[in-house]
This record gives sequence, structure tokens and C-alpha cells, in this order.
Amino acid sequence: MKKTIYTALLVATSLFSCSDFLDRDPYYVVTNENAINSFDKAEAAVGGAYATLTGDSWAGGLYAAQASKAGFIDWKIIDYTFDYTETENAPGVNTIWKDFYTTINRANFAIEGIPKLDTSLVPSEEAREALIAEARCIRAWAHINLLWNFGHWWANDNDEYGILYRDELADLSNITKARISVGESYEKIYADLDYAIEHLSAYTTPRYMSTEFAKALKAKILLYRGAYNNNNDTPALNEALLLINDVLASSSNLSMESDLETFYEQAWDSNENLFANYLENDGKRTQKAGTYYNLSVIENGDPRPYDPNTLTAGLIYGADWFRQDPRWDIVTGDIRSGVRFSSNRFWSWKKVARYGANDGIRFGDEKYASYFLRYPELYIMKAELLARTGASISEAIAPINTMRSIRTNPVLSALNPSTQEELMDMIFQEYFLELFLENGSEFFASLRFFKNGNPWINTIKPGISIIENKLCWPIPEEEMTNNKLMKQNPDLD
Repeated sequence: MKKTIYTALLVATSLFSCSDFLDRDPYYVVTNENAINSFDKAEAAVGGAYATLTGDSWAGGLYAAQASKAGFIDWKIIDYTFDYTETENAPGVNTIWKDFYTTINRANFAIEGIPKLDTSLVPSEEAREALIAEARCIRAWAHINLLWNFGHWWANDNDEYGILYRDELADLSNITKARISVGESYEKIYADLDYAIEHLSAYTTPRYMSTEFAKALKAKILLYRGAYNNNNDTPALNEALLLINDVLASSSNLSMESDLETFYEQAWDSNENLFANYLENDGKRTQKAGTYYNLSVIENGDPRPYDPNTLTAGLIYGADWFRQDPRWDIVTGDIRSGVRFSSNRFWSWKKVARYGANDGIRFGDEKYASYFLRYPELYIMKAELLARTGASISEAIAPINTMRSIRTNPVLSALNPSTQEELMDMIFQEYFLELFLENGSEFFASLRFFKNGNPWINTIKPGISIIENKLCWPIPEEEMTNNKLMKQNPDLD
């Protein structure tokens, strides 16, 4: 067993061949012996970190699990019921853990190696710093996902169940390591993001991280923790609001598409994305997208024949909201089975499942994308932040109405809440209606928005006991067996 985990971590230091990833091909093996000795290799090292952001761990497997935790679907029943433990874990969790650390390890290779490049080998010190900032932003992205999924992200600084933080290449000398506190976890993540905000390039494409993405991600982290359980941390929320305003006021190329259907057709090529995963046109997009977005999402939809009055696309909560929303007929639709040789069809989430294995019209490399952060989410976050920091009802709903007014297909009418409760309900529903299955937003929103005196998650799945310690997954058994300094999350051993 020990050999297994050591091998997994050492494999995380190697770059698999990726045929044209972001024009930065990593054609070499990443080890300390094979150091970064040119700027081309420095760029390739960062490209190798980006290349790990594929498959179920960074797409449907992760986001379907979070939607199941929230209770909108029950596709991953062990996540829906929170019945996982170290030995009885949700499917794919061990792989997600390893894949997150693969991303971190590749980022660390770049972060360690790029500063060692001789000055004569870099175009400028600004270019060096920007490349390091890119790698540090990738590392922050992986670490916050570890904290959100395997740690007590909601807890006070002195809570001991933070992340297993890694800022050096993994080898046999440093695999055994203790996790750090929640407060220390946030400090490490913010340090990387602050460096990225200062040194990253401005936004030009959603295929790379940018200073705008780093700002928006930090704002999102501050919001998730600062508003958890409806207990508003005003300084954190004010900081988040400033960051969101900075991004919205940016003169970058970021913008919303007026046509939602066009946006999903463009996928990662649309500048509505601050950052989205990019799957090369190499004949393997379906494989790299994992199984959930191109198979399980489809198979969990409504089988033909369809009754438009009872369609759910697999929702067990919120289908009545969605069928009444103009976005329904764009983000869902009739999709051929994800099983290649099946002729079955389902009504499911076309926005992420695309067109199935083969619909008789489209063939080959569909743009299966994970939308890590989209421009509309900034407006929704701003509305929530305003609502939580003392703005009037009309001031707080205004950003969402601005967002809705930009869409011409479909046309979205303005929202007009008359009470604070209506305002918060509308903001919560907007997260669900705009972002469902894309990046886990609906799960975290279900914990910080309240209905009838309790978090929305209690209303969504009333028969399920919500135990705070079970909001995160257990540390995988393999890690616990081989890392004797690791401490398991409480109630999950």
C-alpha cells in the first residue's frame, strides 16, 4: 500500500504528453534532475500544470457530487446522504484527492524552477514574475479546492482541519506531512493569490489565468467563508465587494454574451469565461472530460418519450423553478445517449453534456467545458455582497438585473423583490438557475442562504441530517494509511 501512494505522488511529478496544450508542449519529464533551463521549458512547465485540469476531478464528477450534496440531484447518493466515511467513501474521491495534488505538484515544479533561470534566459523580470504568478494562481486554485472539499473551510482560524499544504515537489523525503490549520490554509492561499493579482497579466483569454480571475477567485473565497451560515463577516465581505467591483470595472476583454446559446456553443472560446478548462482538439475530448459530463449527466435525465409538464432533467428539487425560467430550453434539451452505440435519447443538461456520443449530426470532438468562473457570477456575487453589507433592496438586486438585461436570448425580465427575504431568495435561486452543475456554486449557496430560519439545504432535503463535520469528504484511506501525520476529519473515520 505504501508503494502505491509513493508511486502516485512521484507520478505527479511527470508531465504526460499533451499534443498541443496551450501551445506549450511539455515534452520532458519533470524531475529535480531535469531542471527548467530555458524560458520555453518554463512555459511548458506551467502548461503542464494547466494540462491537469481535466477529467471528472475538475468537471462533472466533482460538480455532480456538490450538486448532490446540496440536494438538487441525488446522482451520487452517498454524497446526497452524507454517509461517506474513510473506508466507505463516495466514488471517485480518492482520484480527486490525487488529481488535486498532481496539479499542485506540477505548479510547484514551475514555482521552484523558474526563479533559478539565469537572467539572460528570460525576456524580462516582469515576464518571469508573470509566469511564476500563473503557477502560484494554479496552486491556489488547487489548494482552495482541497479546502472546500476535504477541509473545514467554514471554521475559525484555529480549527486544526485545514489542508495538507504542499509548496515543494513531492518525493520520498516529504510525503509524510501534517495538515495545517484553517487559518494557516487561508493565509497560504491568499499569499499565492495576492502575488498573482500583483504580477499576473491582464485578461486576454479564458484558457489562461489572469489578474482578473485571481481577484474574482479571492472574492469568492472571502464570500464563501464570510457569509457561511448567514453569519456575515463584514470586513471580509467588504474586501470581496471591492475585488468584484475592480473586475467589473476592468477595461479588459471580459464581457457577457447576449445570446446564452451562443455562449455554450463557444464554450472555452467565449470571453464570458474568466477561466474555463480547455480540452485540445485531439480526438480525446470526451475522454478528458471524464464520464459525468458526457455520460452520467445524460443518463440521469428524463428518458423519452417526454412530457414537457413533468420534465426534470434529473432534478429532484428546483425543477418547478427551472421549467418556468427562460433559460430552461437552452441549458437543457434532447440529447442522444452518452453510450456510443445506444440510440436512446434523454432530456438533460445540454450546456455541459453537449450532444451525447453521436446524435447523427455532430461527430467527434465536442467542446466539453468546465466553467470554473463566468462573468455573470460576478453580478450575482455583487448582489449578494451588497445585500449582506447594508445596501437597500433595490441597490442589491440591481447587479442581477444588469446581468439579466444583457441577455437577448433568452429575454430575462427584471426581478423586483419587495422584502429582504424575497431579495435573498431571488439571489439564491439565481445562483442555481445560472450556474447549476458548472462549478459547485449551488452547494455553497445552500449553506449560507437561509429559508425559514435554517440554511436552504435543510429545505431542499428535509429528511437528511445535516452534520457540519460532514460537509467535507474524509481524507482518503490510502493517504491515512501511508501518512502517519495526517489527521482524519472528525465524524468521518
